Amino acid sequence: DEGAIFMSTSIARYIARINRTVGLYGQNLLESGMIDSWIEFCTNELEVPLCTWVLPVMGVFPDHPEATAYAKEDVKKALQVLDNHLLSNTYMVGHTITLADISVCCALVDGMKLVLDENFRKPYANLMRWFKLCLGQPEFQ
Repeated sequence: DEGAIFMSTSIARYIARINRTVGLYGQNLLESGMIDSWIEFCTNELEVPLCTWVLPVMGVFPDHPEATAYAKEDVKKALQVLDNHLLSNTYMVGHTITLADISVCCALVDGMKLVLDENFRKPYANLMRWFKLCLGQPEFQ
């Protein structure tokens, strides 16, 4: 036994690196580093506040209004960073879908379904264009 890979992000990175020709981990070392940066952003800046907001709506744990209010503001900040980046980029990194796109898109799905209503989404046109592009890919079906 050589060991085990655990934690979803580590497993996803491992799978993305198995076949470099697919491009899920970028086309070069710089793109790989950029993908890692967006995955870390997703984990720390997007998923944490989204879970704080969404999980009480799902009934997973009780709502704490003060925490939810802070989470909403943190989500807005994260979405603005993503929207600004996607102003001049079709994908998070490079010219095809990468693990960065998969990570961010999957992190957003429950939020888009449960708390990010049409009015909340309005300021993030670039992000919404990208989100619809990702969800339209056969791999996301």
